[in-house]
Amino acid sequence: MRYILPDYENCCVNLMNSVAKHFGLTPTHATLPLVDKELNKNYKNVVVLLLDGLGQQTLQERLPYDSFLRTHFLQELSAVYPSSTVPATVSFKTGLTPIEHGWWSHFLYFRSLGQTINVYTNNDAFSRKNVPIPDVAHKVLPYTNILDLATEKNRENFRAYTLCSAKARDNFGVFQVTYNTFDEMCEYIATLTSLPERRLIYAYHSYPDDAMHILGTRSPEMDKILLDLNFQVQNLCKSCPDTLFLISADHGQTELLESRDIFDYPDLLDCLIMLPDGCTRCANFRVRHGAEKTFEKLAKTYFGDKFILFSREKALKENLFGTGKPHPEMSYLLGDYVLCAVSDCNIVSTTLYGRPRAQPFGIHGGLTPAEMRVPLIIYGDKNEQIL
Repeated sequence: MRYILPDYENCCVNLMNSVAKHFGLTPTHATLPLVDKELNKNYKNVVVLLLDGLGQQTLQERLPYDSFLRTHFLQELSAVYPSSTVPATVSFKTGLTPIEHGWWSHFLYFRSLGQTINVYTNNDAFSRKNVPIPDVAHKVLPYTNILDLATEKNRENFRAYTLCSAKARDNFGVFQVTYNTFDEMCEYIATLTSLPERRLIYAYHSYPDDAMHILGTRSPEMDKILLDLNFQVQNLCKSCPDTLFLISADHGQTELLESRDIFDYPDLLDCLIMLPDGCTRCANFRVRHGAEKTFEKLAKTYFGDKFILFSREKALKENLFGTGKPHPEMSYLLGDYVLCAVSDCNIVSTTLYGRPRAQPFGIHGGLTPAEMRVPLIIYGDKNEQIL
């Protein structure tokens, strides 16, 4: 089984620290030298465009070699881990690794409530009911984002904006604009960059991820969507003079061919103090005291052909969730073990995730190269072909 671990010297954390440094902030992690070089050309505007799910493999295999996105590809980046939207977008927002900001997965157990919460919808992950405290994740795991800090640092002739679809709930920045379609998002960016002040814009779009979750990563319908997306991004970049575009993704996707339901393994469940949280390709387990060896044996027996097992100690030693000082809440947010997908298989819980859909379809959250490798694409009219 081929898998790769995250590289926290070459990921979105480092990309955003380059942006932070450019706008006068003190970096919290290493920057990317090639990005620093382009930022030093002092464009009036900087746009960070996150295309959800656009992995390096998808870029190379599904778009023509002379497409805009491929011809302006600069270097490959690593995804943070898990290779999923929640940890990655918060890393984009903060320039911190998942272990530092604490938003390490989609479903997290909050001890203050004694509940596992969907951090986006603020619902109980099992009952789907609203929890009594609004925005639990933001209250327990608050963070300061780079757009806010850049705004405080650059008070004159500067504005920062975030653009996201209304359903994304991607609260980022002091001036937030929501849009309904990608074309509408592009119109906002073109308008904002044409105004006199310097602009820093973070724009999030849920494609191609949304489509690949339904159509898979290799369907003809997906090829058309990717070509259309490439064309729209090309038109956007060409219509914004004196603007540097830094285009990347939160993760890639792979094709899912199998799902294994945790309820099919009652002897393994008997080792747990509660049902796993995390996500389907990075399941987080809390194990009864004294049952550790039994759990390890059963986990490797039932899932060892498709997953790799990390103890908490091994995960921390290998910087699976990042470098830097762990967030204080990580001491309980992270369980005793995580099972990380290195194949075309998911772990599901019918209580938590519902019944598995028919396969294949696109998925992410594991350690496969397709999920963990993302592109960095750069365009600026001061240097149309970045060398």
